[in-house]
Amino acid sequence: MKFQIFLLFLAFIEFSKTDFPYVDRECGQDLTNLWLDVVAVVDNSIGMRDEGLDSVAANLASVFSAGTRIGTSPTEPRTTRLGLVTYNSRAQQNADLNKFQSLDDLYEGVFGDLHRVSTSYDSLLSFGLQAAENLFNAENLYTSRSHFQKVIIVYASSYRGTGEQDPLPVANRLKTSGVRIITVAYDQGGDGTLLRQLSQVASSGFNFSSAENEGNIIGQVQGALLESNCFCPNDWIQYRQFYSDTNSYRYGVCFQPVTLTAVWKAAKMSCANRWNNSYLVNEFNLSKHNFILDIVNATVGFHQPFSYHIGGNKVGGVWKWDRPAGWDQPELKKWYDWEDGYPIAASTLNAMLNQQTGQGLEAKWENIDMLKTAANYVCETASCDTDNYCSSDGRLDE
Repeated sequence: MKFQIFLLFLAFIEFSKTDFPYVDRECGQDLTNLWLDVVAVVDNSIGMRDEGLDSVAANLASVFSAGTRIGTSPTEPRTTRLGLVTYNSRAQQNADLNKFQSLDDLYEGVFGDLHRVSTSYDSLLSFGLQAAENLFNAENLYTSRSHFQKVIIVYASSYRGTGEQDPLPVANRLKTSGVRIITVAYDQGGDGTLLRQLSQVASSGFNFSSAENEGNIIGQVQGALLESNCFCPNDWIQYRQFYSDTNSYRYGVCFQPVTLTAVWKAAKMSCANRWNNSYLVNEFNLSKHNFILDIVNATVGFHQPFSYHIGGNKVGGVWKWDRPAGWDQPELKKWYDWEDGYPIAASTLNAMLNQQTGQGLEAKWENIDMLKTAANYVCETASCDTDNYCSSDGRLDE
């Protein structure tokens, strides 16, 4: 029995060695390494009621209780700051982004400020969002955290406001600037109306309800925070399930198309210098191949018929994908996209490019001389997320 278990273990190790490198990277999922700037915007109008406000306090505190480092640290940049704004007929800043420097601070402040509703029946979310926007603007300029992703978590008991009090203009302005908005409908009526109304305020997929959450509001909000913490550096494009749908599932992979032509070997070195652990793009499957082709088609400086270097190269007689120095290079397998008649058996044709075929948007692999054929190229790297901290100078922490 022990011998059988040992054989299974060896088989698992061998499977891991051969299959793991051929899977595109997922976004980091480590809440202990969450690094964000967050403002909670909480409705404390009479309609929320004291017990509702207390429930919101408990929910908000629980979201950050999975080991997330609160505040700032001179030795650990992967921390999350939390500010707090309450709103009714007006908005009040209860805590700036630097007040809470520990989870205990957060608990004390959140439960201290969210224990009793105001004397106002009005619930004007627009004022709360504006206060959060002002807080971000005041405390993120010229700081070492200016590159951190920004998130607003809204807890609302009702949705009101038209004209100047309409929350949609400020919500859209925030989202356009890159701020993610999570909404939690504290739906005491339970008919789903509030959830539908707040869906216009929330970022896509970030609209949740106390009445329709299957008991998992905390997990849903944490998942939205992790997703918000997965992003690409400036001038890089994040790989997602569908190129045409910017809200589709995102991978922990980033691409950068380069429009100045180079031979394959120079393109490889150029990609390696663009980011820590970056390399010529790997095409593991048809979906990724097509996504990259869509990027190329949309990039000014690439011209039809498209021709661009990718990371395939022949090493010791075996076709492999480019990877950073010191990393294992995965062999081509499972899916191939060679043009008819390729690869050509020649000792000097040891690199790969995509060449557009015919009149449609289709490209096939061709093998070339890595020192003679000049073309555009596409680079690849890991996203910035809880597994990869990006410093303020735009580099992944090694």
